[in-house]
Amino acid sequence: MTTRSLVLAALVLAVTWAPSARADDELASALEKVSKEQIAAFNRKDVAATMGYAHTKSPSYDEAKTELTAALGGLDAKAEQVSFQYIGHDDEFALARVKVKVTAGAEGFEDNIVDTITIFHQEGGKWKVWDAYLVGGQLTK
Repeated sequence: MTTRSLVLAALVLAVTWAPSARADDELASALEKVSKEQIAAFNRKDVAATMGYAHTKSPSYDEAKTELTAALGGLDAKAEQVSFQYIGHDDEFALARVKVKVTAGAEGFEDNIVDTITIFHQEGGKWKVWDAYLVGGQLTK
């Protein structure tokens, strides 16, 4: 294979790969925005707004709403996204690794960083959190 053939092959790959990469970048940005906005709603102690970023057909929706209501009722917790790493998608779901630091400064609560694989699914044309699976966590104090 000549140098010219290699350059042509590389050019063809670059041209076909670029639109796909841009689409993934746009999807990653949209998903990260959902994550950050949900965290912002949590920090405002707005249960309805926080749950507005969760898919209503998620198998853990009702349980999450109950736990969130209880947690926000008596705890002055603050969350911040530490990292967001887009993993990929299929025709129905998208995945990202999301790390969130939660601090409360309250007796009995240990500040922590939670590391999850978060699954997103569209509802009404908008990306929402379907579920999150714990990968790991660490205490920060």
